Amino acid sequence: LFGSFASPTFAEEPSGFYLSLGGGINFLGDIDSSVGVIEGTYDTDNPLQYSLAIGKEFDDWRLEFNYAGATISSDSVTVTAGGNGVTAALSPDLEADVSSYMIYAYKDFPGDTKLTPYIGGGLGISTFEFPAQSVTAGGVTLQLQGTDEQLFTFGLKAGIDYEIVENTSLYSELGFVNLASFETDGEEFDSINSFVVSAGLRFTF
Repeated sequence: LFGSFASPTFAEEPSGFYLSLGGGINFLGDIDSSVGVIEGTYDTDNPLQYSLAIGKEFDDWRLEFNYAGATISSDSVTVTAGGNGVTAALSPDLEADVSSYMIYAYKDFPGDTKLTPYIGGGLGISTFEFPAQSVTAGGVTLQLQGTDEQLFTFGLKAGIDYEIVENTSLYSELGFVNLASFETDGEEFDSINSFVVSAGLRFTF
């Protein structure tokens, strides 16, 4: 009697839901802004980025909610007016926290091996949180007002998945992310582009 109930239970296929944990490096482009005819370029680093995602498989397709976060810092700014530019070091580094909340759709290309390439695209929003900070540039101390912006974001990805054991795989991917332009305290910021190289683990259950 027990076997008649247990056997169908053990034979059930995985639900297709999965959880992903990953991290990598965000190769962020310089951040450009302007105040009237004065243009500024903030030299940024390449911050570490972490991500968490939960999704659902539909045959060779996947739908996923993805959260990613990173802290951007800049140690110098170049100010240009009338064609002449001056670069000043920032002390301490100017910092901003960026978090993205995205919905991605992926297409998998399974084959006869444990390697599965995939491509995907997504839409969502990102929060650009810039706390109030005091920095010194060119010997002048500046009091900067904080801001918390919500920006439209789109992303593209291409990667490859390797099955380690049943229901557990290792993935590596390259992503492109674009954050929309915005304005704060009279300073207009151009859209921000970045390339992200990351890897992680995916658990199917």
